[in-house]
Amino acid sequence: MGIEIVAISRDLAPAQQKFKETVNAKNTFLTDPEAKVIGAYGALNANKIANRYYFLIDESGKLIWKNVTGQLIPVEKLVEDLGQVVKKAGN
Repeated sequence: MGIEIVAISRDLAPAQQKFKETVNAKNTFLTDPEAKVIGAYGALNANKIANRYYFLIDESGKLIWKNVTGQLIPVEKLVEDLGQVVKKAGN
């Protein structure tokens, strides 16, 4: 399918690693303590806390899908939804 799931948070690497192990996540986690990327996507709330948002960005950097409900999407459901979006986009 060509999709890589990357989680970005303000948490430092040790906290991310602990969370990743706790939830048995297989995807990549990146740290953004200054919230530069998080802020660029409008994912910071008024208290400067990162919201749980999802974005699908193609190879050229174009945003082709987003979910900004703030709700956790189980990985299986996320992969299914993204697979449908990719098929519709013809990628």
